[in-house]
Amino acid sequence: MRSLFWLSSLLIMIVLASPLAALTISPGGGEPGGTVHLAIHEPGIIWAPDVQVELGPGFVVQEIRHLEGGALLATIEIGGDLGIGTYDMTVSDAANTVTAADLFEVGYCGCGSSSTHDTNVVVNPGFETGTMSGWIPATWTISTVLPHGGTYCAYDAGGSGGGGLCIRQNFSPAIDSDDIVSFTFWIRQIDDAGIAQVAVFHQTGGGNYGVAFPPHNDDWGLEDHTDLVWPNNYVTGIHVCGFGGGYPDPDDSWVDDFTLDVAGATPVTPSTWGAIKATMR
Repeated sequence: MRSLFWLSSLLIMIVLASPLAALTISPGGGEPGGTVHLAIHEPGIIWAPDVQVELGPGFVVQEIRHLEGGALLATIEIGGDLGIGTYDMTVSDAANTVTAADLFEVGYCGCGSSSTHDTNVVVNPGFETGTMSGWIPATWTISTVLPHGGTYCAYDAGGSGGGGLCIRQNFSPAIDSDDIVSFTFWIRQIDDAGIAQVAVFHQTGGGNYGVAFPPHNDDWGLEDHTDLVWPNNYVTGIHVCGFGGGYPDPDDSWVDDFTLDVAGATPVTPSTWGAIKATMR
């Protein structure tokens, strides 16, 4: 009986001492001979400047950039002689080491031998961490009321409810605007007259501002504001503001599923943040 007790205790200690890998990536892989911009997220870890990303022989990690909220953006060259299959990934710094088996898939997507994949660089884009991690929330909070996707979205009570300020995310280092493919998000408002200010902030020239016009039926509407990205510049942040119109209807606003996609083609395995974000809780 005592031996069983000590064996059980030892097993518990081993389990507690072994970190559970929760790495998520977008996209899910790439083609032999291609280059991929890979967004990497591990909940609860803010990686140090000395962070390393390893995929084994045949892969070359060209650059690692730190994004707001602890995520990484790694530029990875995939060797042309690599076999089709899945590969382990290890992310480590002086204090943390996380390994995920069979995480990165090498295969053919029919988009050319040197494809580069679109990658959403927004941290916590669908708020599925259940927090405002990665965002400067101002008057915005987490909500579970009719999210566009997943379990969570962001909510603002608007001017009539003591809100109406802007939810913002900054990018450091700034993102080359010529590499940005699209900037979109989903928004919902109760007030039929509701609108929302949208902005993309640049290293040179400051903010470029637009207006979102949500649907008038209290439903979610997709907003595409890619045109706010100035060419030949660097994007330092984005924001969307709550509504403060003061009309009889409530000024409530909800936003969800942001994308700021950086250059590329189609992923090997279809991999959207709508699917990936559900694992980031």
